[in-house]
Amino acid sequence: MPDYAVPPPLFSNLRSIEGIAPKRRMAAILAADVVGYTRLIAEDEEGTLRQLAECRNVLGGFVMRHGGRIFNTAGDSVMCAFDTALDAARAAIEIQDFARAQIDAQSSGKWLPFRIGISVGEVVERRNDLLGMAVNLAARLQTLAAPGGICISRAVHEAVSTQVPAAFVDLGERRVKNIPFPVHAFMIAGRRRPTGGAPLQRPRLLLAMRALSLASLCLAILIGVGGLVSDRQLSRTPPQERSAETALPPPDSAAHVLQLTTSPVEAFLRLTQKGGQIDDPGSAPGLYHNALLFEAKGEAIAAHRAYYTLARMGLDFIDPHLRYAALVQAHEGRFIARQVYAELNEDVPTRATALVHALQFDGAERKARLEALAKGHPDFAPAYYFLAEAYSESRIGPLQTAEDKRKEHEALSVFLNAHGQDRLARFFLDQSVLNGWLDRAYRRHDQIATSPKSSIAAPMTAVEP
Repeated sequence: MPDYAVPPPLFSNLRSIEGIAPKRRMAAILAADVVGYTRLIAEDEEGTLRQLAECRNVLGGFVMRHGGRIFNTAGDSVMCAFDTALDAARAAIEIQDFARAQIDAQSSGKWLPFRIGISVGEVVERRNDLLGMAVNLAARLQTLAAPGGICISRAVHEAVSTQVPAAFVDLGERRVKNIPFPVHAFMIAGRRRPTGGAPLQRPRLLLAMRALSLASLCLAILIGVGGLVSDRQLSRTPPQERSAETALPPPDSAAHVLQLTTSPVEAFLRLTQKGGQIDDPGSAPGLYHNALLFEAKGEAIAAHRAYYTLARMGLDFIDPHLRYAALVQAHEGRFIARQVYAELNEDVPTRATALVHALQFDGAERKARLEALAKGHPDFAPAYYFLAEAYSESRIGPLQTAEDKRKEHEALSVFLNAHGQDRLARFFLDQSVLNGWLDRAYRRHDQIATSPKSSIAAPMTAVEP
C-alpha cells in the first residue's frame, strides 16, 4: 500500500439490526484506562479486579456529578459520554485530583492509576453503546497521557482552555494507533495558581514530552510525509507559487519521468489511458488516478488516503477536491465533510479548499461564502460556476426572482468568459469534468438569455490574473 498522508478516518454508514438509520449526535467522550493493568492482573488477579470495581464506582460518581454517563466498561477501560467538552474536562480533573489525594494519603484502599483521554465529535448511538471517530480518538488520546494524567484533543482544548483552572502543555501533532491522521494533542498539566501566586512548575516528565514533541515535529518537517514536502512548509508557500511539482514521485519511477516531461493535465490523461495502480505516487496526477481507481474498486479507505494526500499539497485543482468531499459526505455526512475542509482550509489554504469548504454549507451561508470568494479572487473562475448555481432555479426553486436569474446569468458569463480566454482549464486535472461543466453552463446561459421573463444586465468581467 503506498505511503500516503494519513487522513481523518471514514465512518461506515452504520445501520441497526432493525434496518433503521442510527441516531447521530455531538458528544464529548472521556476514556479512562488503568496503567499497567496486565501486570497488576498477573500479580494479583482477584485483588486487582476488586480494586477496579471500587475505582469504577468512585469514577462513576464524578461522571454523574457532571452530567455524564458510562456507556462501556470493556476490560480495564471506562468510556463515558458528556454533553459538552467542559463537563468532561471538569470530571477528568476531579477524578485525577481525587486519585492523587488517595495516593498521597497512602490510604489502605489502594487506588489504581488511570490515564484519561478526552475528545469531542459526532457519535453514533447503537442501543446503549456509542460508536464513531470521537470514541476511538478518546481511547487513543489516553495512551499519550502520563499515569494520573489527562490528554485532550485540540477541539477540546479550544473549548475548555479558558474555562477550567488548569495549565495546558501543547504536545503538538502525534500519531496514534489505528487513527490514520496526526492528532494535535494537549496535556492538562495541573491546576493554575491564583493570579499573583508563584509561577507554575511543570513536571519534568511533561517538559520532556514537550521537547520530544518538538523534536518529532522538526524531524517530520525535514523528511516530509511519504517523501512529500512538509505540510507546514507548504502552508508558508503562497498558493500562486505552488505547483504540481511541489511533491515528486520516487526518482527513476515511471510516474516521476512522466511528470517531468508533461504537464499535470497531460500526465493524468496518460495515466488514465494506461490504467493500473501507480506504485508510490507523489504527484497530483498519480494520486488522483489512484484515488479514482480505488473508488471504482470499492476501496474507500485507500481512496480516502490518496485524496487527503493530494488535498494537503496546496494546489488549486478543483476536481479532486470535489470528489474527495463527495466521498467524505457519502460515508460520514455533510457535517464531517465540513470539518475536514475547515481544517484543510486552515492548514493549507487555497482557493480550491475555500470553495469546497463553502459548498459544505446551504442557503444564505453558502451564497455569502461563494460571493466573498468570487470577490476576493475574481480570477478563480470555478467560484462563479457555483455562484451561478446558488442563484439558479434548481437550488432556489420556484422562488427564484428576476434578480436571482440576472445574477445567475452574470456569473455564468464570467465563467464562460474565462474559458474563452483559456483561464479555466488549469483548475482541472480531468478535463472531462470541465467539459461537463461547460456543457451545462452554455445550455443554462442560453436558456436564461432567451427567456422572456429574464432581465439580463451586461455580464460581469473577471479581473485578469
